[in-house]
Amino acid sequence: MGDGDAVFTQTEHSQARQLALLVESVRDYAIFLIDADGCVATWNAGAQNLKGYTAAEAIGGHFSMFYTEADRSTGHPEFELEVARRTGRYDEEGWRVRKDGSHFWASVVLSSVRDETGTLIGFAKVTRDLSDRRAADAALREANAHLAKTNRELDRFAAVAAHDLQEPLRTVAGFAQILEERHAEQLDESGQTYLGYVAAAVARMQRLVDDLLGYAKAAEEAPAAATVELAGATTVVVAELQAAIEARGASVAVEVDAAAPAVRAHPRDVESVLRNLVSNAVKFADPEQPRVVVRSTAVEDSVRIDVIDNGIGVDPAERPRLFRPFQRLHSAADYPGTGLGLAIAQRVVERNGGAIGVDSVAGEGSRFWFSLPAP
Repeated sequence: MGDGDAVFTQTEHSQARQLALLVESVRDYAIFLIDADGCVATWNAGAQNLKGYTAAEAIGGHFSMFYTEADRSTGHPEFELEVARRTGRYDEEGWRVRKDGSHFWASVVLSSVRDETGTLIGFAKVTRDLSDRRAADAALREANAHLAKTNRELDRFAAVAAHDLQEPLRTVAGFAQILEERHAEQLDESGQTYLGYVAAAVARMQRLVDDLLGYAKAAEEAPAAATVELAGATTVVVAELQAAIEARGASVAVEVDAAAPAVRAHPRDVESVLRNLVSNAVKFADPEQPRVVVRSTAVEDSVRIDVIDNGIGVDPAERPRLFRPFQRLHSAADYPGTGLGLAIAQRVVERNGGAIGVDSVAGEGSRFWFSLPAP
């Protein structure tokens, strides 16, 4: 043997020793070798810490002793060895058993070990206890399920409350109208002012009730989808909003891309979102020369609809609040509304398989957009 061979052998020996020390020092993972028959051949401190067996108790025993009775009865340990033997690796998560009989949820990786000739000499196994993570995941799923149930109950409550409030509101509105038509001349100036307050309050309450009902209904499963022509839907919405558009002296331009003329959704849902975004754009556009553009663009397998205004814009820090129910960035006196419009729009878009968002800088206008599947 030459000097070079001696140095190489010493280096290999040193590296093997370092590797053994590394494996032995690991306490969060069970790392051990199994021979070709499935018997434990080595045992590190992590294995003892995790499984409860000392090296003397584990080495020589069949590795199936770490499995549940159910797994052993179906031959699952042997199945793992067979897969690792055939493919070189087997990994899974499942229940394992400690020496004291307690169970833990484990992440297991089993790898075949072969010599330089390719002959199988055994398996390397790494096991980690994931019980805490599994418990945390279960707790999170339970919390999410509880939250979803609570949200459904709140939506039902909002729907019932909004529905039940409509009748008394109609009654108050009706009597206020009768009072104004038949007895206004009998009221002094203060009485007529108070009557105006009643009428205005009823109108605001009716808008809130209508939006509450719309918000609750938007959580329901989407109606059957159809192909919706965007030019036609936008024309309908602009016609409905014509009075508000003329009152503001706004111009509304519709630019439908020939490559993206339609979407796949429920027609009323598309009109509902357009109505909300165009109405907001007209409301928040520049006071002197209000301009609004509705534009469609093909984006992969969907269509993006932009509603662009030249108004006051949105501070980026305020964007996360925009689509939350009852969140307002401006006072109701300056910009009337219930704070539910964008929340309703988001629900409606998402139930049709789309997304909604905003690109804006304060003082530079806003670009509210939503995307829906292409036909």
